[in-house]
Amino acid sequence: MKFFKVEWTKKKGTIALLATALAVSSFVLGGYVATGNLNPWGNRHYYQVLNANFQECYTPAGGVPECQSSHNVLFNTGAQYVEKLVTSNNEGFCTVSATCSFNFVAMSSTVTAPTAGESSTGTTTAATSGDCGVAGGTGGQNGAELNCGVAGGTGGQNGAELTTNGFAAAAGAVTDISGNSPQSSTVVKTFTDATAATTVAQSCLVNQAANASANRVDLAAATFTAITLQIGDTIQITWTITWTWS
Repeated sequence: MKFFKVEWTKKKGTIALLATALAVSSFVLGGYVATGNLNPWGNRHYYQVLNANFQECYTPAGGVPECQSSHNVLFNTGAQYVEKLVTSNNEGFCTVSATCSFNFVAMSSTVTAPTAGESSTGTTTAATSGDCGVAGGTGGQNGAELNCGVAGGTGGQNGAELTTNGFAAAAGAVTDISGNSPQSSTVVKTFTDATAATTVAQSCLVNQAANASANRVDLAAATFTAITLQIGDTIQITWTITWTWS
């Protein structure tokens, strides 16, 4: 029995040693993949995480706010824009300024949820669009039923961005990050229904107010339960961008 206890202790020690070696190896390998440096402590930006989160609060005229949060999509093309801007200042769209940065909120009635792989830049074509609710373009009917109703393919959300009744894309109030990692910045914009009942079901974080523009980039989009606002109703959109570095 004593021999068994010794052997078991050795086995536990061996397992613990192997687990430790695996964890260290994973850490070093992860650092090398992220930074090209085998010393994971030797690079200030070992990990950088860009994450956008969404919330909307709808307030009927004279009523109380009704809020909901939903999972959003960060587009691959939007992330590529940010990466090129940081690494080479050559993102290929408008020059970053007060009128060209990700502090603009756009709205859409499109209920079709976007996917990260849909192209979200430039003017609207069959394959791409920087407009809110039109990521991936307008190609195809996006139907089903044994290929009937799918003429032209399955590309894009095939929706439209809202531009009237008080829902045109506009700059939000920005709270910047400060201090140590992790931090969050916010973009907050309140829309007021101005002239007619309007249904909204999607919000986007974009780089400029003008839609249908070659310089438009849609960074992220979120769909939520459709809301029909009446004249005087408001909806507050909050985009929270989380930054993590080490």
